[in-house]
Amino acid sequence: MTTAIFDRGEIQILTGRAYARRVGYFTLMSVISIAGTVVAIKELISNPFDAVYVLPIEFLATALGANTALHMYFTHRAFTTSVIFRGILALLGTILCQDSVVQWVANHKRHHRHVDIVSKDPHTPKQFGESRFAMLTIGLFWASAGWKFSRIVSSKEFYARQLLNDPVARWFDRHFLAVSFAGLWLPFAVGWFVGGENLAIKWFAYFGALRVFIGYFFTEFVVNGLCHVIGSRKFNIKGNSTNLTFLAPTTFGATLHHNHHAFPRVLSPAIDGEIDTMNIIYWVLEKMHIIDIEPKPTQIDINLKKLQ
Repeated sequence: MTTAIFDRGEIQILTGRAYARRVGYFTLMSVISIAGTVVAIKELISNPFDAVYVLPIEFLATALGANTALHMYFTHRAFTTSVIFRGILALLGTILCQDSVVQWVANHKRHHRHVDIVSKDPHTPKQFGESRFAMLTIGLFWASAGWKFSRIVSSKEFYARQLLNDPVARWFDRHFLAVSFAGLWLPFAVGWFVGGENLAIKWFAYFGALRVFIGYFFTEFVVNGLCHVIGSRKFNIKGNSTNLTFLAPTTFGATLHHNHHAFPRVLSPAIDGEIDTMNIIYWVLEKMHIIDIEPKPTQIDINLKKLQ
């Protein structure tokens, strides 16, 4: 495999304590989220009616934190909003424990710049070969988890300098560890205060560990992985992004990933008759004057990009 050549300042190579801290964080987060999710599943089996309120909260928190906040607002600026709501979005993104706001943005911008180019795209499933078997095995593991432990990280200065000058994003970037762990342990503390030890463990499992696990599953495994290996394509764009259209209603539009790569600044990727349940939330937020959404592409714009 040839060594990737990057522009000056585009990446950083972590060594020593910096690399150890990154490995330690994501190792610990993996253990906590998986172990806690096992507890959450056991609780849901014992108390199936809990799913009525737990799962909607988890899915909506993931959608708002990952796709709306980190992805479409901080990375692609698909809408404008107030300082207060920007802080709420930064909080929701940070407690997903996927990386700091600024680092997440840098990673994703590098992904778009080098989409599916081996050793340059940070999480392409083509990293270890382009055969279907390789991409659906070790490639899928790399795209969903392995890349988090790479020594190569995207430069914040190169890809997200504007956010480093944003007081809100900069604060959450500097306090990423404290805020991300608070998002895990606050449900435990509130549960203990309300109902003692048993409720504390239950709420930690539900609203801490399971929430983080669901976020990783959809953002990393499904979108970064599956949506670059299997699914449908209809636009003439670079890379191997795909749509898993049948999953779009339950993933709040996130699996319309090919559409997103075709029109990255469009808030909802349901641009060609698909279903994005998140549009209900966006409609409410816009009517309340909380967000101001960028214009959608015209049908002419859509048709011009379609494969002939």
